[in-house]
Amino acid sequence: MSGAGHGRLPLSAFLLMGLIAILTSCRSPAWSAAEGVLKSERKVKLTGKEVAVDFYLPAGLKKAPVVVVAHGFSRSRLNMAGWGSLLASNGFIVAVPDLPAWADHDRNSQAIRELLDRINSKTLITEPEPSGAGALMGFSMGGLCTLLAASTNGQVRCWVGLDPVDAGHKGAEVAKGLHIPCAVLQAEPSRCNANGNAKQIVAGLSGPLFTLRVRNATHTDPEQPTDWLAEVLCGNADPKRHAIFERYALAVLKTVFFGDAPSFATLAAATNDAGVKDLSTRTLRDFNRSAASSPRRSSSALTNHLRQSSVKKD
Repeated sequence: MSGAGHGRLPLSAFLLMGLIAILTSCRSPAWSAAEGVLKSERKVKLTGKEVAVDFYLPAGLKKAPVVVVAHGFSRSRLNMAGWGSLLASNGFIVAVPDLPAWADHDRNSQAIRELLDRINSKTLITEPEPSGAGALMGFSMGGLCTLLAASTNGQVRCWVGLDPVDAGHKGAEVAKGLHIPCAVLQAEPSRCNANGNAKQIVAGLSGPLFTLRVRNATHTDPEQPTDWLAEVLCGNADPKRHAIFERYALAVLKTVFFGDAPSFATLAAATNDAGVKDLSTRTLRDFNRSAASSPRRSSSALTNHLRQSSVKKD
């Protein structure tokens, strides 16, 4: 959910978000980890505060890249459990923390930086061994916090925003200096995403870019699992729309870290996906610099896409 710093939400919506924060803090949405994924919870001190962090580890791998996933305003790590399981089952070490501050974006971004640094220093996870590179992914306010963290951490190779919400123009300003591959997957504009103000973050990004809007998506669709209170405020969640967020977020990460040809082809073919709109890409081949030379990436769809630096779809 969007944070208090936006100044664009009606008071009634903000108060309802506060009610959600109180009520959901007493609830634990159940989510089972996928087969082959080892899940554990640890208390970790971040920015001087001890917080809960859920770790999702892929079984049987010796080494893996790290993804830190951040929840939205008034939410918790439990609402991003599905992402932890999904990414770990695809070969990533995943950490999903409870952010230490309710709406202090700078403190939360510092906590995310500290967590990534500690994981890659092998003080929290030793098996699989962290590869030393990482990605940051965040939903709503967590999208902004991970963007801020990515701008000051040289270990971050990719940022993924799940319907991120800016605070004023904080994210848009930081985005101007971020040159790593970035993906912004948006829902339809609504009061819960500050009328789709992620568009100003997209406008600021200058590096390799993949951005789209999931057709008819609500602000609750990126969460997994969500709950009925969030749906009352921000619209009903739909599994099919959520699957679109998953499809492209996963394709971005597998392209950047594994050079995965089918994932790159998924990104290249997004223009044909009836479930998306407002698709825009820039230097997509730079999501995987070896794409053009690898023999596994010789399909006609992929080759044709590499000839283009930008694709737009209404």
